[in-house]
Amino acid sequence: MPDDLDYMRNHINQLDEQLVRLLNERARVALEIGKVKASLGVKVYDPAREGVVIQKVNALNQGPLSKGDIESIYREIIDACRQIQLR
Repeated sequence: MPDDLDYMRNHINQLDEQLVRLLNERARVALEIGKVKASLGVKVYDPAREGVVIQKVNALNQGPLSKGDIESIYREIIDACRQIQLR
């Protein structure tokens, strides 16, 4: 049992590394999008686009996280990326 627990925790650690890397990659792309928006005079906040993103990730979700869980997580991710664009 302890070996299984150690294995699963190690797996979680590896997944966390991947998530952090991917989140930062997403943030870098969002930063570039912010630069393009600024050059075009477009507002950073685009509720329609955010709605599309939320719908898409909910459609991709196969659980065990609920749609509400995914939406909450992605709203935080989107907000963090929006804040990067505003810097």
